[in-house]
Amino acid sequence: MRTKGLRRCVAAAGLFGLAGGAGADIIAIMSDSANSTEQLGHFTGSVDYTPGTGVLVISLTNDAQTAAGGKITGFLFNIGGVDLAASAALNIATFPSFEDTGFDSAAPFGSLDAGAALGGSFLGGGSPNPGILIGQTGVFTFQVTATDAAGLSAIDFVDGTAAPIDFVVRFRGFDNGGSDKVPGITPAPATAGLLGVAGLVATRRRRG
Repeated sequence: MRTKGLRRCVAAAGLFGLAGGAGADIIAIMSDSANSTEQLGHFTGSVDYTPGTGVLVISLTNDAQTAAGGKITGFLFNIGGVDLAASAALNIATFPSFEDTGFDSAAPFGSLDAGAALGGSFLGGGSPNPGILIGQTGVFTFQVTATDAAGLSAIDFVDGTAAPIDFVVRFRGFDNGGSDKVPGITPAPATAGLLGVAGLVATRRRRG
């Protein structure tokens, strides 16, 4: 049984007051590393959605805890709701080598609705070197198009459909040539609060 309602409450309680703008809904996300393909990559971040405009902002920080390096080279997500033709187009990325993927494969986790990746390919994309290094943060802005866009919330891009996995991040470029595909989840309340504070500190440092 899905826990969408519970996770929505958890996210709201952990991040109350951290919304990025009027009408915006923001949640923290983090790695479900135990269920990744190789248990190498790790990330934290946020999903910020404004129903009134359909603008979706995804922030990802590479905080892989390994001496083997590894770079974030792409991510995919599903769009919850009832519109089976819903889509999301990448408008702005702080890492310009990331391009719009559209509907793409995140095998073995199935195919997901939208995302961004090096060269526009989640599984490919050429050299991983332009990816997000450990300690770096990428911010990606999408325009969501859906008949029910006004009724969506941030959680609908992480745990919003009947699919087992709705958000996946790709890591490549480990020293041993390895790669990883890491599902994203919403953290527990205490962790969500800490991630939210850390995100605000990082934002203030970047603006300072």
